[in-house]
Amino acid sequence: MRKKPVIGICLPNNGNKLAEIFIRFSLFLANAKAVSLRPNEHTSSEVIDGLILSGGSDINPLLYGGKKEAHNTKLDKKRDAFELTMINKAVKRRIPIFGICRGAQLLNIFFDGDLYPTVLDIEEYLIHKNSIFPIKDIIIKKRSRLFDIIKKRKLKANSLHNQAINKVGEDLKVTAKYKGLIQAIEKKNYPFMLAVQWHPEYLFYMKEHRKIFDDFVKACKV
Repeated sequence: MRKKPVIGICLPNNGNKLAEIFIRFSLFLANAKAVSLRPNEHTSSEVIDGLILSGGSDINPLLYGGKKEAHNTKLDKKRDAFELTMINKAVKRRIPIFGICRGAQLLNIFFDGDLYPTVLDIEEYLIHKNSIFPIKDIIIKKRSRLFDIIKKRKLKANSLHNQAINKVGEDLKVTAKYKGLIQAIEKKNYPFMLAVQWHPEYLFYMKEHRKIFDDFVKACKV
């Protein structure tokens, strides 16, 4: 029997229990083993076959040239630094990376992109709703890995974010949008690097979102 790939899930020191449970469940369905990676407690990055950057708190605006006073939510600078280090190690090893919500934003920052500190910084009249359930239609570009996975131009997804990608990082391409908001980015010339703005782990009951985890795990077996 082929060995299950070991997937490292980046998490904060405290909290994100629900997200961790659902990500682990999604990886279980995809036939992979999960290990938690926290700033104060983590395994060696050398033993993992793939890296997941999970959602959570907003990212320190000083990391992407933003203004500290423009941000009014609790930040986790220790987590930011730890996960940027984990991304760097993963990229050097060229192992698959999957970013979820905050993870997509941090991945974009790693490649010298930046963010809108809050979604309302895009357009004041933008009605931004948050829900764990699928409430928005993501439009996917045809020439993308995400389209190859989903096999559809439109995908129902949830929305649980306060920040959003603004300037796209170097060698990253936008592969999905929703009303002007970037919803997915991918890395050119990389085995597997896909990051989405929504939370597919909470939508495991929809086959399209399970397929994303399946494809990620498959890439980790190569």
